Amino acid sequence: MKLFTNKGLIVVLAMCTIGFGQGSRMGTASSTQLQIAQGARYLSGGGAAAMADGMDAAYWNPAGLAMGENNVDAISSYRSYLADTGSNYFGVAGSFGALGKLGITARTFSIGEVKETTVFYPDGTGQMFTPSFMILGTTLSKKLSNRTSVGVNANWVSESFGRVSTNALAFDVGVQYRSLMDIENLNVGFVLKNFGSPVTYDGEGLGVVAQAGDANRPDEYYKVDAASFDLPFTMEMSASYNLAGLDFGGTYSSNYYATDKMTFLAAYSLMDMATLRVGYQTSGVAQSIEDEDTSWYTDPFDGLSFGASLNLESLIGMNLSVDYAFMQTKYFSDNQVIALRVGF
Repeated sequence: MKLFTNKGLIVVLAMCTIGFGQGSRMGTASSTQLQIAQGARYLSGGGAAAMADGMDAAYWNPAGLAMGENNVDAISSYRSYLADTGSNYFGVAGSFGALGKLGITARTFSIGEVKETTVFYPDGTGQMFTPSFMILGTTLSKKLSNRTSVGVNANWVSESFGRVSTNALAFDVGVQYRSLMDIENLNVGFVLKNFGSPVTYDGEGLGVVAQAGDANRPDEYYKVDAASFDLPFTMEMSASYNLAGLDFGGTYSSNYYATDKMTFLAAYSLMDMATLRVGYQTSGVAQSIEDEDTSWYTDPFDGLSFGASLNLESLIGMNLSVDYAFMQTKYFSDNQVIALRVGF
């Protein structure tokens, strides 16, 4: 009965992915920083939802946190992102008996100063402001059996720029299943990411000076009611397989507010001391928005990516690993990620 329940959960999530992952509302989601991949171990994410474990799994699939072998895991990484921006990531998790594994994460984004512009001063007011973006997360993951684990993320999103700000709560829920159909080393994973209530921006920056129509009174300040925007909901189906020392992984991502994509990963470990990786990403064609033709758009991260890990335990006697990733990027400078992982 337990086996039926575990497989039934996988089938339900797969059907949700197929049934709800239809269409695209390209570029209309809020808080898209939730989709910036963290860590360097899985590059663009090929097979990550199926095989990610430890603190790396907190981003890719929270179910994988419980699959880690350590009682305590920690990770710290930095990613150079688009247009001279960057992303910092930190997380730590521990085992809590029957509860499972509990982790906390923090993501910050360095954007720098931005020139303030308005309708009346499109070339700038002479003022500068610094946007602030932060994501604080909590992950709970538990093994249901030796093969199956489930997990959930709760991410608190904070954004502010100028005198406008917003907060939101986004959730991820996922499942991992190891040795599917009793095939050793065949793993699958499903995850629903970034679902929650719509986001609405507020603040003094939405005030404008205007004159009421059909009224004989001076100009006054009026507040603009900002529209609400949905979170960037994504569903992923992933599989991985180990063959003759090589790890192969693939992931299909259905993005409700962007193009769907396929990501692949191949990794080879050298005597448990180092791992070499190569990844590939390809995205679908953007659907038209009203009367606009968006078929010209391609995801800037489509193409090859490369990475490597070095396990320092045999050298320093501590369970410490260094990960590096290089991702080619169209239109912008290439992305690089450096990460440190430690376990006890």
